[in-house]
Amino acid sequence: MLRTHFAFPDGDRFPIHLSEAVAGGLRLSDRGHTLMHISYEHDVDAFLDGTRGMLLERIMGESGLQWDGGGFCLDTSAERLPEAVFNFGQALTRVYDLTLLSRSNVGSTFYDDLADLITSLVDAAKIQHDYLPEVPNALAYPVDYRIEGKNDTPLFLYGVPNRDKARLTTIMLSYFHRHDLRFESILVFENQAEIPRMDLARLSDVGGDMISSLESREDFNRKVTQRVAVSAP
Repeated sequence: MLRTHFAFPDGDRFPIHLSEAVAGGLRLSDRGHTLMHISYEHDVDAFLDGTRGMLLERIMGESGLQWDGGGFCLDTSAERLPEAVFNFGQALTRVYDLTLLSRSNVGSTFYDDLADLITSLVDAAKIQHDYLPEVPNALAYPVDYRIEGKNDTPLFLYGVPNRDKARLTTIMLSYFHRHDLRFESILVFENQAEIPRMDLARLSDVGGDMISSLESREDFNRKVTQRVAVSAP
């Protein structure tokens, strides 16, 4: 195992292992440690899918990374080993930095993760994305997800990644109430603590249950299963 100055944010060094490649030359491998480190705080399956999955493929294509079982590797010649070690460490850093996307207000990543969470729990046949309710000017009031409820009362589920979406959702739900639409609602935040207090108060006046973040998976599962017939585990 080689010692380098590449390290994870918690201070652990990248374990870069050197071995002979099957096809000749040398192989650098992390032996799955990068994904294992990511799994401490993230769902690896979700990490490899959606927006992050596409970015990961791009990083691998640009850097020459390959899959080595459950880890990453890079093949090189003995003459180019110093350069390869640097490139490998840099590529692993780029891979780990993809975890930062789930902590920032990157809407596409948040919505990808929300979609994965919903479909992992509810049958696809029960879900309608960008649903248009039966109200006047429905095109202006799409619902992120309409899910069939247990008692013929649909569940409207909204993703709320930022203050603007919180305000927009408040307007939509208020409009539905004014038109006596029958529904229940769940609001899933990227980070509820980042929503200004007054915006959150107005939203809570018209909305139903709230999920503070996608990390609150047990809370999400419990509140959704109370209202809909979910997929078999």
